[in-house]
Amino acid sequence: MAELNASTLLLSAIAGGLVGVLSGLFGVGGGFLLVPLLNTILGIPLPVAVGSTTCYAIGPATTALLTRRPTLGFTELPLILAGGLFAGVFAGTAVLTNLEAIQDVKLFGRGIPAVDLVVLSCYSLLMTGIAFLSLRSTTHIPRASHRFLSGVATTWYTRPIAKIPDLTPSQYSIPLLVMLGFGVGCFSGFLGMSGGLILIPATVYLLGLKVRDATTVTVVIVWIASCQACVLHALDNRVNLWLTIALLFTGPVGARLGAEFGMRLQGRQLRLGFGIMVLCASAIVWVRLWNLAFFSKELQTAEQLSFGEETVHLITLPKPVSF
Repeated sequence: MAELNASTLLLSAIAGGLVGVLSGLFGVGGGFLLVPLLNTILGIPLPVAVGSTTCYAIGPATTALLTRRPTLGFTELPLILAGGLFAGVFAGTAVLTNLEAIQDVKLFGRGIPAVDLVVLSCYSLLMTGIAFLSLRSTTHIPRASHRFLSGVATTWYTRPIAKIPDLTPSQYSIPLLVMLGFGVGCFSGFLGMSGGLILIPATVYLLGLKVRDATTVTVVIVWIASCQACVLHALDNRVNLWLTIALLFTGPVGARLGAEFGMRLQGRQLRLGFGIMVLCASAIVWVRLWNLAFFSKELQTAEQLSFGEETVHLITLPKPVSF
């Protein structure tokens, strides 16, 4: 387990508070922001950042959940997803464990840790795509075809069907919800994110929920996924207790402030702010990937190792032959 100094823990606490505000504001766990920040700016090893951030996400998610106080209808849908969430979290953590066992990958003649390359690449592609969709939805006037695509998954009546009167639309395919939960769980276990990054677009565009209702449902799902992933990462020794405490010291306070402010904003304002936030986070990840590809340590060849300036050559003399 990596040892962290006091200055790193202090900066981590500040980052936790800022991300907590964004977590409560947009109904996301904040892991997709914290993992790149902790790894890129503070230099915390990626597996430790993923595991500790997963535990941290429980704090802001709990605070946002208590602030919004969802009714029974807003908890029924997340509970249907719970089975798929657990299976996905287990699969995601297993993939991360296998990547940790792989040696450095050679890219442009430089050695890059396999776990860093794969995880950060997934972050960069995912966040760039979601930022583009979120910002595009705020600058384009909805057409008839766009309105048709909103809630397209509710037309898939694969039985059994769940009826939730408190939500609009009120009927959902249970197998579809389980598959959605599995996908969110994979992201939570593998990337250390609680799933809010993909849940808000999924619940709005696939399930047809209003942005405000989608945010409340997402908070509940984020809380469930974070609890499951935290247990599995702790069992794999990826959680730094002091780092988690530093993040939780300021995170819930920021989440409370963000949740109260977010309930006053309109749907278009939430989508715009969400898109800008994700775009900034993706830029940080792209910079980190650039540094890994072009400024990481070079792999030394056998000749370089043998004839380097600081290499000490040992000559073994033959033993004297006795007659």
